[in-house]
This record gives sequence, C-alpha cells and structure tokens, in this order.
Amino acid sequence: MRTISYGGESFTTSDAAAEALLDFAAAAAHSESADVVHVPAVAPNGDLITADLVIGPASELLVIPADVAFAEPDTAAAVEVLREKTRALNDSRRPSYGAALPASDGSPEQQAEWGEEYD
Repeated sequence: MRTISYGGESFTTSDAAAEALLDFAAAAAHSESADVVHVPAVAPNGDLITADLVIGPASELLVIPADVAFAEPDTAAAVEVLREKTRALNDSRRPSYGAALPASDGSPEQQAEWGEEYD
C-alpha cells in the first residue's frame, strides 16, 4: 500500500491506485487539464473512505510506501477509471497528421511543386 499526501492531508490506498493516480496527474499536467477523481482509501484511523481530489496541471502529490495493518481497499474499479482518463488525455495530445506528401525524386522541379515550406 501507499500513502498519498495531497493538499495538506494524507490517505492510504493500494499500490495500483497510487500508480494510476500518479500517471493521471502527469497526463493532466502535460495536457493542461483538470478533473475530479475518486480513490478508495484508508483513513489514518483505519476507516474505509473515498478520497476525492481535483487533479490538474499544478497538482503536487507525494506518494510513499505505507506499512499499515489495515485491509487494502478494493480499488480495481477506480484504477480502471483512472487508466481510462489517462488514456483519453494521452490520446488528445497525439498530433494529427495530414496526408503524406509523395516521395521526392530530389529534382528541383518536384521540390518547387511542394512550395518553400517543405524545403
């Protein structure tokens, strides 16, 4: 399990959820977007809770290993949601390419057809 510190508070969750949250935070920073995420967690007193976080470009997370005697929360659904959100952000950052230019034979005439921007 891992303890996550965020906004002056801490909570403990599964290794998979912590990793998925970090990946999502990095993707949100790169795409300059923000979203609310919900992570099943264990409070310092051992109660099962849901941590609700706004993750965006300026989010600062600290994740450290946790040695706790509490049962690990079921985070499988939350991990899948975080992974899907991360994929969506990463897909939105991929460049869109237009039609490929024909291969050049190197002749000045063909290069002139392409225009100066392709020199």
